[in-house]
Amino acid sequence: MLNKLIDTGVNNRLMVVLGLLALIVAGGLILPKLNLDAFPDVTNIQVQINTEARGLASEEVEQLITFPIEAVMYALPDVEEVRSISKTGLSVITVVFKEGTDIYFARQLVFERLQAAREDIPDGIGTPEMGPNTSGLGQVFQYILRSDTPGRYDTMALRSLNDWVVKLLLMPVTGVTEVLSYGGEVRQYQVQINPEQMLSYNLTIKQVVEAIEASNRNAGGWYLDRGAEQLVIRGVGWLRSGEDGLKDLGNIPLKDVDGVAVRVRDVARVGFGPEIRQGAVTLTTRDAQGKPRPLGEVVAGIVLKRMGANTKSTINGIKERLPTIQMALPEGVTLEPVYDQSDLVDKAITTVSKALLEAFVLIIIVLMLFLVNLRASFLVLISVPISIGLALMAMAYWGISANLMSLGGLAIAIGMMVDGSVVMMEHIFTHLTQPDEDHHEVASEQLAEGSQHPYDAAHDRSGMALRIQEAAREVGRPVFFAVLIIIIVFAPLFSLQGVEGKLFQPMAISIVLAMLASLLVALVVVPALATFLFTQGVQHKNSLIMRPLSAVYRPALRAALSWRKMVVTLALALFIGALALLPHLGTEFVPELEEGTINIRVTLAPSSSL
Repeated sequence: MLNKLIDTGVNNRLMVVLGLLALIVAGGLILPKLNLDAFPDVTNIQVQINTEARGLASEEVEQLITFPIEAVMYALPDVEEVRSISKTGLSVITVVFKEGTDIYFARQLVFERLQAAREDIPDGIGTPEMGPNTSGLGQVFQYILRSDTPGRYDTMALRSLNDWVVKLLLMPVTGVTEVLSYGGEVRQYQVQINPEQMLSYNLTIKQVVEAIEASNRNAGGWYLDRGAEQLVIRGVGWLRSGEDGLKDLGNIPLKDVDGVAVRVRDVARVGFGPEIRQGAVTLTTRDAQGKPRPLGEVVAGIVLKRMGANTKSTINGIKERLPTIQMALPEGVTLEPVYDQSDLVDKAITTVSKALLEAFVLIIIVLMLFLVNLRASFLVLISVPISIGLALMAMAYWGISANLMSLGGLAIAIGMMVDGSVVMMEHIFTHLTQPDEDHHEVASEQLAEGSQHPYDAAHDRSGMALRIQEAAREVGRPVFFAVLIIIIVFAPLFSLQGVEGKLFQPMAISIVLAMLASLLVALVVVPALATFLFTQGVQHKNSLIMRPLSAVYRPALRAALSWRKMVVTLALALFIGALALLPHLGTEFVPELEEGTINIRVTLAPSSSL
């Protein structure tokens, strides 16, 4: 089969060249779609359920909300774990599914079960909702809103702008699943009851709530025929916004006392007020001289990326939307990015790209020094970009992200990619430096030693293509098994499960894809292109590096063969010494990364006031 593959490549060498050109075009179309990330996403398949229960203590939250939801989630298929946290006013339940479960299928199952769980939760306590479809690496972009003129826009106004302007403009960006707001004060229409007035009019809070709810609704009256027209009838009773809304709230009647309407404003103070806060955001920057410049309290937003989305494309889409958002904000309000995960992605890609480039340059130097032929070196070198390009195209097709681990795998494999091509090219080169079998005697009689014109295609029985084909067939099997052994070495990484599997499998996949591509290049591309670059025999040139190396290696080899037992004993001693040092080797789950940021977390007592 390998010989047939080699023969097909040589006999259809023009098609191989056209295939390479098509590969370049396909790479230009497919590679921009490659998902770029900083690290592999090791988050398991999970769906989060959040329920806000205002006023309830953690014990009531556990009994009335958390337990009924947990009870129905255990019956879902492929569920590995259900865990929960019940806090004052908040229930958070996480349903973890087995690896390989489609996230959208998992969310659909949870959504269906939530309908049954809602029936077991008392009315008015809280409505469970699924959390955003994101992962542990989903926080890809963070920004702040601040007022350039102190006092012109307070934190309540900034929070409203973030919730109702910025968020709505960011949500349509491809890859964005949610925008979280932090800091500021959430504006509320507040009715602050006066207990004394309530007692004097013999009213209860329930009556006030029911009156407000009943007075804040629209009603539909269907249609009314008027001649040839059909008019839509509707009753408008919604409260207006802004200051007009406060007036409408205050004018809502509660009851009649001696023919006089008692309104909300008679028993309560109506106005705007902030929601009870549990957190705040402050920011301090440095000026041009490096001095701290406190900006005080600001409003922050965190953009969450949808699970599986392209991190780089998502951030680019957000950046393209920022000028439009700034135009929509009032004068004096500025949106400033404070964290951009694309910087980390660029640093990771730059690091690996630099390693690939350095390795590529070293390979060029080594090949030129040992092969001493520009054409032969070129044929070996093209296996690197072709193999990497094919591997990246396959990763883009299967949705595998290019990150620090997968690109690092390519950096590891770059030296192994050229192994098959080096063996193939060296054997072809050896064949071409000698005349064919029919002309050995003629060559020894007619060609002087060191002649620059050995027998070329004109003297050979079937031309140079046949000699290249025969040379490739002779080393086809060794090249195939050498690459196969390398692939088998990395095969155990595919058996890893959980976090380890998600962390190391991208590296194994990239290496295996690159090695398979390099095997295809060595068996098909190199022999086919050699028929175009070598149209006549070549003269063997001794390398300046090989001569002193051979002078050292030959005596060393003779000495090693003479003292075989000592060499084996020394090797065993080194092996045992390495095993003895192994327990002293430091271990870490992941390498330490210098992202350039510091995260400080301070934990206070639960009763601490903001």
